[in-house]
Amino acid sequence: MLIPRTRKFLRHRDKGTIFNFNETMLAEANVEEVTAEEAFPEKFQPKKTRGRKARINLDTEIEEVDKTPPGLAVDAAKGLSKK
Repeated sequence: MLIPRTRKFLRHRDKGTIFNFNETMLAEANVEEVTAEEAFPEKFQPKKTRGRKARINLDTEIEEVDKTPPGLAVDAAKGLSKK
């Protein structure tokens, strides 16, 4: 969603919470009027400073590798098949 730079917002001075502009809330002592750039600075960053694409593979899928030695697996399964 694009926010026009001229749009006004309200910010709570102590908590930093951002609200849509409202004349009634502006009368409160702990609320100040701010511009869209002050309220949402991440939306107005120049394109050069935004994150770059990774040059390496960042996939998080991991293949499970069986680390059990072959002789141990055979010995462990000997008594399981008989009833």
